[in-house]
Amino acid sequence: MEYMINDLPVYYEEYGEGKPVLCLHRFTEDHGLMKGCLEPFFANTPGYRRIYLDMPGMGKTPAREWIKNADIMLDTLKKFISGIIGNEGFLIIAASYGCYMSLGMAYGGDMNIDGMFLFNPCTVPDSTKRNTPDGVDTFEEDGIEEFVESQNIENSDYFFDEGVVMTKETWHRYKTEILPAYRLTDKTFCENYRKNGYAFTFDTELKNLQFSNPITVFTGRQDDSAGYEDSWNLLKHLPRLTFVSLDGVGPLMQIENPDAFNFHLKDWLSRAS
Repeated sequence: MEYMINDLPVYYEEYGEGKPVLCLHRFTEDHGLMKGCLEPFFANTPGYRRIYLDMPGMGKTPAREWIKNADIMLDTLKKFISGIIGNEGFLIIAASYGCYMSLGMAYGGDMNIDGMFLFNPCTVPDSTKRNTPDGVDTFEEDGIEEFVESQNIENSDYFFDEGVVMTKETWHRYKTEILPAYRLTDKTFCENYRKNGYAFTFDTELKNLQFSNPITVFTGRQDDSAGYEDSWNLLKHLPRLTFVSLDGVGPLMQIENPDAFNFHLKDWLSRAS
């Protein structure tokens, strides 16, 4: 489906009925990442209307020159929410840069957000200023590199760049849920956006965020991309914060330890719904 915002057709998919749940993916990826880890969970958890969208320049939503920075991206997402969800209270499940957008929505105070589940959140947009772990230990199943290489799939090396747990099972999910997005990404748009407007103009004010509804921040102890310390430092003052730093996973936590992911997702839903 598509929802028009000015000249921009925002691609999205909906599943289920009930409480709206907005699902926001990582930067340069698409809704497939979120759908892949959430639909199996919600298959046994009725009562939720899941809304998956592709952010501009990613997936099946095209780029537009007027989307120059994070403030405009945020405003675009707010218009999408207004048109698709309306004034009804909703939940957010987001990954990485989708988390950053979610915090921007919460900071504005004009969105009816009943709770947020943020995994591997990006909270420091400048990657050179992030606190990330050094010397991350990884687990590689015997023969996994040869197995992946034998499939001759474009960008398969990304799996080894991001992965902490590299097995045939995690590879299957990576190539199914994540890799397809890279073929659709508007690389020129994303490079310019990251260089010129990746952070909110009000980024430094996020430390003053007031949010009194349930929020779970789920981080990977071995995440050397977004890290875990920065999100704790930014959000530890929130009264209903659950903060988890899970050992043995990195930026791909949802496929590296799905049991823990689903456990904390269920726990958050029980408090946020």
